[in-house]
Amino acid sequence: MIAATEPQEILSECSQWRDNLRHYREKINGLRNNLYQWAAGKTDHDLLKEIEHFHNQFHIQLINIHDVKHAIKEHIHQVEHHPNFGHKIPHHNLEGQYKFLVTHLDKLQSDFQNFISS
Repeated sequence: MIAATEPQEILSECSQWRDNLRHYREKINGLRNNLYQWAAGKTDHDLLKEIEHFHNQFHIQLINIHDVKHAIKEHIHQVEHHPNFGHKIPHHNLEGQYKFLVTHLDKLQSDFQNFISS
């Protein structure tokens, strides 16, 4: 973690997080499109359950990405408008949310790649 004691450091780190989440959104949309192409014509019941699982997860994670991006945007707004207010704890909490989401997104991508390659 960057020692986020200066407002500019906080803003820089938040900007990086938002950019990374944009890339993850694109990646999840690509995985969802891959799922649709791969799933075409599949009829096995167990396979269809897994397809539905990944479809639902992609949808849920796109919502989670949106929510965390929105929280980051709000945090940026607070830092910009109240630069002398203590932002270290809210920033640390937001960083935890961001890292948790990114870890989950990476695992989802890995699980999906394993699923379609098996």
